[in-house]
Amino acid sequence: MICLTIDGKKVRAAEEATLLQVCRRASISIPALCDHPDLTPRGACRLCIVEVEASGKNRMVSSCDYPVRDGIKVETHSEKVVRARRILAELLLARCPDVPYVRDLAGELGVERSRFKTDRPGNVCLLCGLCVRACNEAVGANAIGFSWRGTKKKVSTPFEADSDRCVACGACEYVCPTGAMRMEMDRIRKIKRSETGNPAVCRYACLGLVDFMLCSNGYECWRCEVDQAMEDRFDTHPAFALRPVPIRNRLAQRGYGSKR
Repeated sequence: MICLTIDGKKVRAAEEATLLQVCRRASISIPALCDHPDLTPRGACRLCIVEVEASGKNRMVSSCDYPVRDGIKVETHSEKVVRARRILAELLLARCPDVPYVRDLAGELGVERSRFKTDRPGNVCLLCGLCVRACNEAVGANAIGFSWRGTKKKVSTPFEADSDRCVACGACEYVCPTGAMRMEMDRIRKIKRSETGNPAVCRYACLGLVDFMLCSNGYECWRCEVDQAMEDRFDTHPAFALRPVPIRNRLAQRGYGSKR
């Protein structure tokens, strides 16, 4: 355990914890768009920035990926921090002006409108990367990623074609905060059918969590008793509750489960 100061109060924390984790355990509210407890920190949205004083020097850092250190002083709502978060909220509003989640988040920071030009009407993707990390880290499919650069950067499959690595598990849609990632039923049915046109295995088998199981609900997972029981039990998506990546890796080594 180490000791640090947050907003003038002494706090003890585990050495491997991040500032955001420690602040939340201390009931300090810090906005964070791209953070998820089951995914590695990325520091993409920067809304979780705080002011840290270490070795006599002050600097702004993203708290989600900043490890706690002994003796540091942290200000979570200083004038500089609040001003920076409001500017970031304005930038998010300029990118996704019609997304309720973004408007609510900006409103909590006291931002009603953006002074920046909005040139992406209808855009709903914040590029937070949650969907990409969920697909890669939790599911292990690596079916989507970032393409292009700068203002053209977006989330897509390789070469923007249907990926044969996608198992239509819905983890990307589950973590998306804005609804930009939507699993269309026609595409789900296409992915989950074999080359012969016969129904293929359900998403639990595609994830490598069971050896074999066919779907009897037309691939509408919300109608599945097993699926709903899993969500009720763990209160999260099966990919985060059961962590299929190690299982899929072991199956792939034996030549099973790497392809549908």
